[in-house]
Amino acid sequence: MGVLNVTPDSFSDGGKYLCPEKSVAFARQLKAQGASIIDVGGQSSRPGADPITAEEELARILPVIERLASELPEVRMSVDTYYPQVAAAACAAGAHIINDISGFRDPDMVEVARSAGADCVLMHMAGEPRTMQDDPFYVDVVQEVGDYLLAGAERLVKAGITADQIILDPGFGFGKTRDHNLELFLHMGALADRIHEAGHKLLVGISRKSFIGSLFGIEDPEQRDRASAELAAALTTSSTGGCVDILRVHNPEITCKTLQAFAEDTPAVEAYIALGSNLGGPMGNLATALHSLDKLSHTQVREIAAPVLSEPAYDSDQQAFTNTVCRITTQLDPLALFAYMQAIEVDMGREKTHKNGPRIIDLDLLSYGDCTLDLPALIVPHPRIEERAFVLEPLQEIAPDFRLPGGVRLKAKEYVHGKLISRLPFVAIESELTRRRERER
Repeated sequence: MGVLNVTPDSFSDGGKYLCPEKSVAFARQLKAQGASIIDVGGQSSRPGADPITAEEELARILPVIERLASELPEVRMSVDTYYPQVAAAACAAGAHIINDISGFRDPDMVEVARSAGADCVLMHMAGEPRTMQDDPFYVDVVQEVGDYLLAGAERLVKAGITADQIILDPGFGFGKTRDHNLELFLHMGALADRIHEAGHKLLVGISRKSFIGSLFGIEDPEQRDRASAELAAALTTSSTGGCVDILRVHNPEITCKTLQAFAEDTPAVEAYIALGSNLGGPMGNLATALHSLDKLSHTQVREIAAPVLSEPAYDSDQQAFTNTVCRITTQLDPLALFAYMQAIEVDMGREKTHKNGPRIIDLDLLSYGDCTLDLPALIVPHPRIEERAFVLEPLQEIAPDFRLPGGVRLKAKEYVHGKLISRLPFVAIESELTRRRERER
């Protein structure tokens, strides 16, 4: 689903396509890049956006929808609106789908959809765009979003809309913090199972979202397309994914290329991840994180170093750390792997109180094949491998010939942080992993 914003103030492309001629030309481009659905919206739903009237929204989008219905009849059109009168006019002009960010809470909108025979995209949003990011709170975001979506779908079915016409959207970025979005990303497979069991489709829109910008330190929304595509591809695979039916994207071309590369069963890449913990039960925390990594789509934990106890690095006013390093093989793209690692930290309850402070779990991507990345929030290979004793020792245990991209060997710096206190038996972490696997069975 390609995004066409006929707005002056959308967060990533506001003002570019207000003119109908430019809108139609861009729609043709979206189709050529691989979009089979075009979602036309005339009102920004970015955080803090002020609403406009239905009349103003109609004036923006109706000429575009009429042109598209005539000139691109092979493309399905979606209208992004929460106004029933806008949806009715758009469907009469040729729209096939109503994308209502307010979740079809207005009975008049439900009747418009039923009368028009339109498919319905029902999205979860806490509050409304102007206030939705004002301290959103959930006890269990994945459960609560799923409950909301399925209750809304049941309401539509009772109104006469068939289950296969209903498309559910968890609403990434709509009334959710960065951590809420990461929780949804990690557990999308479970949410998808609930949605598909009820006979509905799942749509996900993570393209250019601010949580992706925060995750990788990418301020310009248009520069988030690669990261958006890699995360989206991860959600279309088995295990953690195999779940998304429709991807709502700003750049279909890079998304389709990323999906195609993934579908072609690209060879698995060898990556190394460092794990550390000094809160709660550190050994159990390491085992939980390793188990979570091993459950990721197209990813296997191949080898784990015996854990070590080390002095705290950089901030000495805290407890000693328990650390290990694991070797994995994965077909996930590096940005998707990093996002899952961050999501595992959130899922386990990590709170980043201050830099290098105490933590339930810390996951660092040390290397990813021969890949090099230099993003504000992610550098690969990790720039501090050689100065950290708690990383070097376990890494060299499982990879004595480890080399950086370009064949460069590791050399420990004279002054190392996090010096080892003691080596711990491998059975300590092995027994914890066994407990988790048996508990899951």
